[in-house]
Amino acid sequence: MDTTDILHQALNCLSKGIMIQDINRRVIFFNHACEEITKWSRAKVLGNDCGDIFLCHTSTGMCLTEKFCPGMEIFHGGLSQGSRELLIKRGDGTESWVKMSISPMKNAEGKETHIVSIIEDISDTKRFSDEVLRSKTLSTLGAFAAELAHEVKNPLNAMNIQMAVLEREIHDIKKLGNREKKELLEIVTIVQKELNRLSGFVEECLHFSKTGELNKSNVDVGDILNEIVSLLLPQAQLYGIHIEFNIMNALPKVMIDRDKIKQAILNILINGIEAMPDGGTLQVSAKCIGQEIAISCQDTGPGVPDEIRDKIFHLFYTTKDGGTGIGLSFAQNIVQAHGGTIRLETSPRGSKFVIALPTSQIVNI
Repeated sequence: MDTTDILHQALNCLSKGIMIQDINRRVIFFNHACEEITKWSRAKVLGNDCGDIFLCHTSTGMCLTEKFCPGMEIFHGGLSQGSRELLIKRGDGTESWVKMSISPMKNAEGKETHIVSIIEDISDTKRFSDEVLRSKTLSTLGAFAAELAHEVKNPLNAMNIQMAVLEREIHDIKKLGNREKKELLEIVTIVQKELNRLSGFVEECLHFSKTGELNKSNVDVGDILNEIVSLLLPQAQLYGIHIEFNIMNALPKVMIDRDKIKQAILNILINGIEAMPDGGTLQVSAKCIGQEIAISCQDTGPGVPDEIRDKIFHLFYTTKDGGTGIGLSFAQNIVQAHGGTIRLETSPRGSKFVIALPTSQIVNI
């Protein structure tokens, strides 16, 4: 075995990905670790432009073309070496965060001829960092929301009382004609409506600030879903919505905060009803799959556009008129506090949210 073969074998044994490209970004070497990290086979990658394969982009969606490619920056003299975190498209269709550390290979005249990239999968690290940041942010926002809600709640209550007094006084003024009374009462109604909206927002802020405080008990998830469906049925009928409810198999009892999980599911289903003002079908189902209890909420509304799918769980993000943008973030916060997940799944029609509670919450009776 010659030196070249030994070198290739050694590089293939490394746990970190090693990729070598020529001056045109064509890949000439792609070790086994690269295949594991990127899910692209060596045969698919060798001889091709890496940008066409990986479609590298940033977290904001900006594509890293030749203008921003760190490898090309080295060839153009902008960098002597570099390291960058990138989001790449993997061979199995998923996306993954990788760290690419790039260095040039030079000939005897000192001119760059190739680029060596060390590729590391940092998806777990990024996920952990994002969760830590999110947890700290939610904690801060929760404290702020609670303080804000307490400060605003009393003035709002006072204003509501004064508007009720004003409404009564308008009715009692004998000098006013019916037309003038009607105009004044319409103004009072508008103000009362806005005050009620603000009061609702304050209540959501208070609930949001307390999502991490769990009062767990032994709960049958099927009973919760029965209660929710019974509660929503009259509202659904007004919208011309048919509710399909199905529990696939007997669900084990779990240790959860009953009221908070109920509120999280309610938020999802109310969103589904509001997405179908002209009628439709709301499917609610639950089953035990492997190591989780999956609660599915599917509507037949317009669905969530692809461009905002990553934003819908962000606090205060909303596309609804008069929406607060708290509901989905509130639901996610509750579910995650239970060690579960809430996800928007791909659906041929409408929106399908799945709340998954881990079987570690199951109580053996």
